Amino acid sequence: MGRLLAWLPMLLLLLPAAAFADEQCPMNVSRPAPENAYQVNDVLWAGKPEQPYPQAAYRPVPGGGYVLCTCETGACIRKCCVPNSIYVESRCSPFNGSLDKFKVPKFVNENGTVDTYETGLFHLVYGKLTCANKYQLLPSSNKNDNFRITKTGWLLNESEAIIAPPGQFCLEAFSTHNYQVLPVVCSPEQMENEQLGGNMFYTIGMFLSLPFLFSTFLVYALIRELRNLHGKSLMCHVATLLVAYTSLITVQFITNSVIKEWCVFLAYTIQFSFLASFFWLNVMCFDLWWTFSGFRPLRGNIQEHEAKKFIIYSIYAWGCTSFISIFTYAMEEYLPFDTIRPEFGIKSCWFKSYSATLIYFYGPIGILLFSNLLMFIHTAIMIVKHMNDARVLSGSESQKNVDHEKQRFMLYLKLFIVMGVNWLAEIISWASGSDGSELVWYVTDIGNSLQGVLIFLIFVCKKRVLNLLNKKLCPRFQLIKTFTASTRTTNSTISRTSSNAKNKDAVEMSTNCRKTSTNNQLQDFKV
Repeated sequence: MGRLLAWLPMLLLLLPAAAFADEQCPMNVSRPAPENAYQVNDVLWAGKPEQPYPQAAYRPVPGGGYVLCTCETGACIRKCCVPNSIYVESRCSPFNGSLDKFKVPKFVNENGTVDTYETGLFHLVYGKLTCANKYQLLPSSNKNDNFRITKTGWLLNESEAIIAPPGQFCLEAFSTHNYQVLPVVCSPEQMENEQLGGNMFYTIGMFLSLPFLFSTFLVYALIRELRNLHGKSLMCHVATLLVAYTSLITVQFITNSVIKEWCVFLAYTIQFSFLASFFWLNVMCFDLWWTFSGFRPLRGNIQEHEAKKFIIYSIYAWGCTSFISIFTYAMEEYLPFDTIRPEFGIKSCWFKSYSATLIYFYGPIGILLFSNLLMFIHTAIMIVKHMNDARVLSGSESQKNVDHEKQRFMLYLKLFIVMGVNWLAEIISWASGSDGSELVWYVTDIGNSLQGVLIFLIFVCKKRVLNLLNKKLCPRFQLIKTFTASTRTTNSTISRTSSNAKNKDAVEMSTNCRKTSTNNQLQDFKV
């Protein structure tokens, strides 16, 4: 009794820590990590022999130490009633009959249980479901209720479409059905509300972005003057975002009914399209940096030069994205370690673990955004240098050059902020895990989901683009005001002086051509 009283204060201190850890783990189930557990980066090493546990499989507890999330380190199945109890007339009641040990069924059809798993494969979690609306599957009464349970604890129908993930259903023996083990499932509306509650604004933002992304792509596809190197690169970037957003919206609404193979396909599609969009963003940033760097361009005229560069950029963007996707598939099929395999479709239509998400998605995106940041800084330095050099010269021409450099700088700044800063913030927020602020998640998610609107405002809502669109669709009506009078005056002045300066222009043409080619490459982006 004295020893128990001595340990009582320690137990009172440990109870809140254990409760805190359970709340952070799936299905609120955890167990203490071995005493020799230690953390290296994001991996916890524990046990004898030592085993690695990814970040999702453990939680730190207040006061020091760790707990292992039972349902992350192995498969869990919820049993609706406590041990030695079954459903009797829809209530959990003690059962003292000669019932075999609780066995998880592999497959159940209208003829009964076809096969069961061996005892001990799953960790049993006891307790009823907390969702308000539930229903029961009865294969004997309805053939459409035939079900199977995967080794990872997912409930599927006969065609292997997902009925419910682990934690959203429980199994129990029913006395009214000859003690057959059947599932009780949270209603789809309940699961959908829980899943989409935090993503509502994100989904609405993507819905709003879709027509703007399509409109941006359509405008640049219709107008020939915009289909230069930068226009084609922008079209590729917008097209990949269009596919990515469409796939994400699809996953948001059909996660609970989509066939697993389609779930895996959508996951690969989302990964490929988002990575491709970032590689094309990297292409646009690189091309702007290359323009200001003053490196020697490729041989040939401007059209041939841009055609060659676009081929090179396409090989780089599509090739690197394809390599990452093929590498991801190879790791899934041939890698024996679950900690860094993608494991699409296990927990959701996305990566299962923190490590896999980092290696196959956020890691490459982070590298691309960091390189974009370096190119942005270097480009800004070169622009400032050009502006200082222009101020040394006197006259209105030098002031025009300064203003033109400022416009280029502001365009690149907008481009980087819209497409890069939000994702940098999201990567930081994702890396912070559960310790990150939910406000950061909402801000970055909404900002990224509205990228289609922002891209449309930057690249379509410009006087030059709107004027070209006006001429293309309604050439008889001038919907966009342009400075035609000043343009005509300038053209007439040039035509009057050109006859007196043909020889001089011929000499200066070769010198000015190199300068103006750089300006022409960025003219389409002028805000």
